[in-house]
Amino acid sequence: MKVTVAIPCYNGAAYIGAAVESVLAQTRPADEVLVVDDGSTDGSVEIIRQYPVHLIRHGSNRGLAVARNSAIREARGDVIVFIDADAVADPSLLAVLLSGYDDPKVGGVGGQGVEANIRSPADRWRARHASQSHGGVTRDVEFLFGLCMSFRLIALREIGGFDPAFRTNAEDMDVSLRLRRAGYRLRYLPDARVYHQRTDDEASLKRAMAAWYGAAYRARWVNGAQPWRLFAGGLRRLIVEPLSDLLVARDREMARLSWQVGWVRLRAVWGASRAVRSLKERPSWRRGG
Repeated sequence: MKVTVAIPCYNGAAYIGAAVESVLAQTRPADEVLVVDDGSTDGSVEIIRQYPVHLIRHGSNRGLAVARNSAIREARGDVIVFIDADAVADPSLLAVLLSGYDDPKVGGVGGQGVEANIRSPADRWRARHASQSHGGVTRDVEFLFGLCMSFRLIALREIGGFDPAFRTNAEDMDVSLRLRRAGYRLRYLPDARVYHQRTDDEASLKRAMAAWYGAAYRARWVNGAQPWRLFAGGLRRLIVEPLSDLLVARDREMARLSWQVGWVRLRAVWGASRAVRSLKERPSWRRGG
């Protein structure tokens, strides 16, 4: 089984070198490495050119889904592994992911992101309450996390790749839901790890949570995948997370941040639910309808 690794990059100069080096140091080497520069203006291209990878360039920023689709078109492997530009792959990542393709109905195999750059209260909160992980048990899952996911190329091409409407968030959830509707299984392997290098302050954390929850609602809505669950989950977390921070962790700063981010989530979901109502007459948005 041949494997292509694809790294989408937009203004990732601070991280992209470490990401590429981690891919080139795998115990099971990739058969090809593609880096898709999505219109960076920060010197990312000059860094990428220092490595023996195939560089695909967009003349302007077209969004994460389009960058992933550019990699799909160029890829020659049987499996394509996507790693984010701000993630460093564990040396065994490719070997672990490929071990999950023991059934032809497995269309995708993913792993988890370990928060590795804890510098601020916002980073600490993200590691505690927004980790990109399905836990410590191997199992089939509803969706894979974009920073560490792989798919059979034939399956991605069968469903038409990623939806460009999801420019920055939830393109991973949308494509996962469509693969499941096409009859494929998605498998999560906790030993497949990348080390997430992102850092946040409170403002950037709230922006990220609002963007993700709004896009996730839309992804569930267009696929008929119970978007109301985001309301229910958001309400539960608004209550549970601050109480857990305060009473169990005895961390008042985290409790305050959990309360604030909880309301950010709910407002984002409510805004997205109102926005999609105007799209009900647009069939291109009703894949799950």
